[in-house]
Amino acid sequence: MSIMGANHRDEGTGDPAVSEVPVASKFKSVRRVFRIMDLVSQRGENLTAKELARELNTNLSSCYYLLNILADEGYIQKIAGGGYRIGPAIPLLNEGSRRYFDSTIEPIVTELARRAQRHAYAAVLSDGEVVITQAKAPEKRPLVGVVEGFHGASHALALGKVLLAGAGSEYVEEYIDAHGLEAFTPRTIVRPNQLHAHLNKVLMVGVATDFEEFAQNLCCYAAPVKSRGGKVEGAIGLSTTTSRVRSEGQQLIELVQWAATEATALLVDAAYEGRNSA
Repeated sequence: MSIMGANHRDEGTGDPAVSEVPVASKFKSVRRVFRIMDLVSQRGENLTAKELARELNTNLSSCYYLLNILADEGYIQKIAGGGYRIGPAIPLLNEGSRRYFDSTIEPIVTELARRAQRHAYAAVLSDGEVVITQAKAPEKRPLVGVVEGFHGASHALALGKVLLAGAGSEYVEEYIDAHGLEAFTPRTIVRPNQLHAHLNKVLMVGVATDFEEFAQNLCCYAAPVKSRGGKVEGAIGLSTTTSRVRSEGQQLIELVQWAATEATALLVDAAYEGRNSA
């Protein structure tokens, strides 16, 4: 939607918009756009434009202006009867972000599998579920364990634990409410307080493990891949068998930490170079 056309009634929300926003307030408007997206994602169905304006500490006309732009571009949708929800453009952004994440760190995942001579993985979080975006086997070895495209069991896999820990305790509670804590093996963590304590340890140590918590004879190590701001963007990990944990566990932890550090550096450098070339 062009600014010239902003003085007309917008089809996205059905509400009037103002014709222009003062240049001096453009940076505040950008912040307010992100704040609107955040509020809508959390409790949009219960929010009116007046309540959003109050949350944003702005006037109703300016709030409508921003809502109309977001609706026009597909980032939010107005719900019949009141409230807002996230629009169809957001999943497309998420998909693009995953592709960027994967293409950037793929060389590290491949090298991790080569150095460890074990199966290496990359994963992201989607609606609480860990999604395996890469699974690399050492040369001439068949892939065992979880496969690329697998999703679920976040509380039972080291990769998922890293991602849940990075998302915070409130997110973990939402995960438990939505998915439960299914017992895949006798070793699976099934008590919420135990899971919270375990994830706090993951945050402190910087590495997650699972020892036959998802499948018999499958043990995994994982570490977070972070953005420049320290947000956990994904996880990288290795799997091995129960019989090898004692002899090679420490080495695998060190390799996973190395890979996560390298992947984070690549992700940060790629983002920095992208901003400089813009």
